[in-house]
Amino acid sequence: MNACRHVFSPLQVGRFIVKNRIEAAPAGMMLASSDCAVTRDVIEWYKGLARSGCGIVTVGDSPVISEMATGVGHLLNLGTDKAINGLDKLAEAIKRYGALASIELTYHNYFVSESATDMTVEKIRYIIDSHVQAARRCVTAGLDMIMIHIAHGHFLSQFFSPQLNKRTDAYGGSFENRIRVITELLDGIRDRFGDRLGIELRISGDELTPGGLNVDDQLRLAKSLEGRVDLVHISAGKLYDEKTIPRMFQPTYLPRGINVYLAEMFRKELKVPVVAVGSLTVEMAEEIIAMGKADMVALARALIADPDHPAKARNGRDETIRPCVRCNTCIDRVHRSLLSVHCAVNPMAGREVEFKDRPLPRQKKKVVVVGGGPAGMEAARRAADRGHEVVLFEKNDRLGGALIMASAAPFKADMKAYLEWAIRMTMTAPNLTVRLSTEATREIIGAENPDAVVVAVGAVPVMPADLPGVGGRNVVWAGDVDCGTAVVGERVVVAGAGLTGSETALHLAQSGKKVTLIDMLPLEEIDADTPFVNVISLRSLVDELGIDVRTGVKLDAVTDRGAVIMDKDSGKIEIPCDTVVLSLGVKPRSDLVRLFEDLAPEVYQAGDCSKERGNLYSAVLQGFFAGMEI
Repeated sequence: MNACRHVFSPLQVGRFIVKNRIEAAPAGMMLASSDCAVTRDVIEWYKGLARSGCGIVTVGDSPVISEMATGVGHLLNLGTDKAINGLDKLAEAIKRYGALASIELTYHNYFVSESATDMTVEKIRYIIDSHVQAARRCVTAGLDMIMIHIAHGHFLSQFFSPQLNKRTDAYGGSFENRIRVITELLDGIRDRFGDRLGIELRISGDELTPGGLNVDDQLRLAKSLEGRVDLVHISAGKLYDEKTIPRMFQPTYLPRGINVYLAEMFRKELKVPVVAVGSLTVEMAEEIIAMGKADMVALARALIADPDHPAKARNGRDETIRPCVRCNTCIDRVHRSLLSVHCAVNPMAGREVEFKDRPLPRQKKKVVVVGGGPAGMEAARRAADRGHEVVLFEKNDRLGGALIMASAAPFKADMKAYLEWAIRMTMTAPNLTVRLSTEATREIIGAENPDAVVVAVGAVPVMPADLPGVGGRNVVWAGDVDCGTAVVGERVVVAGAGLTGSETALHLAQSGKKVTLIDMLPLEEIDADTPFVNVISLRSLVDELGIDVRTGVKLDAVTDRGAVIMDKDSGKIEIPCDTVVLSLGVKPRSDLVRLFEDLAPEVYQAGDCSKERGNLYSAVLQGFFAGMEI
């Protein structure tokens, strides 16, 4: 407790006393019904955050106009009185644990044909009134606070931007005119409800784009509004300028807390409490608050990865906190695909209703898990937690499987933290015996007399035997490069521009190597299954480091002098290099799967050995399903 005495101290926010300095940040979860009403999934998700000990729980992305909500679906619709009944149940679920219940009111301009410049005054007044009416519904439902979203280049912030607002009437021109929409909106809510309803404000401390709103602009705005609001969140970036999106949802390639400096600048200038956001943890929050850089912190992905994060930190159980790997699977599902939130490391996220209260099995079973990678570890822990007697066999002298390679690069510290957590939790789990340096055979498994077997033996790298020169000493596998067990020269060609190959190329370039990255497919096709935020960041770093990326070509041969590549017209050129690194994907170990498929009444496959294209999300999920099914 003493280690977190600052973050778990109370804070005055408007007329409210917040019990601690942790807020569940507003994040669109896409858990509402198709007609945009509160569901059991919504209630269970936010109730879990409140139960864990967050001081404020802010429900994310709730449009104030019905057409905006129903146009997407699965967002909470604040544009109708029909929302009040469900909001009442949601507010009660949050507040029963002593948290303040807040909700983010949004008006997104990707639904709006008019710009800030050409919108009619009647439409402006309609937008203002829509926010006031949404606030009324929140008050009626018993919510404590609302958040007004004017960050990330969304529509309300565009009125403030001299670059985007060219109006010549009362809503354009001078500073006072350009912020008039915001001030009239806030005044409309305050005039109606006074201090009954706390108001949060989310802004970008810096839009980080040429001609965009900078720190000085936003400081001036915040100072002019602080008498109207109770709490100010300081984010960064502009959703409509792709290059800045990674500053909103920082991937593993960027440092954690990269935007905290902005919160610190605003806190020095404002009297109202300031909230820092962006890839933070409770441990980081303690330091941020102790050093006076912010008054509160808002967590989003850290809570998706482990909703019990605050409670574990408060009770000194830091070693059990499941780390977020910042893969942005959650962001990609919600923002790009409009799917409900799920998490690569926490398979319960978004599935609470189905699995939270699942009955324990009536019969204790003997379970054998073959393979100690992410899928095998997840399956073993889940089965053991359900009361089964579990034995996990791993042929190597440590657990981890493909995660060992995936976490080796310096910029994969998040993945390394998850690997260490998974190993630690597996090795210490009750009902679970781990046998390292033991390759499972039919005889060994049969001797256990199992009721269920989970086969999680992974995959092997594709090494094309018919490629001329593939057996040369200058040809190595990307996994060996990442783990530091392969010798690599100064000039390198990496064959395969998928996530693994591109990260290997990045690692080599950061080490000072001259790197060429090749692939037959265009980058758009290669990147289609990778979360878009991570793609933006990774490709930007590849460009910044001068990596030569060539698509539409394939590796045709390797010589003593370099790599011979062939284009789609069968034209060939040789790229001089010292080392060729192969990252051509993996193939499931189907032979081992077949070897074990009849050794128990129940046999499951999980991870890269299954038919699905492997990644951490699918591996953990398949392991979870196997463990929960037994």
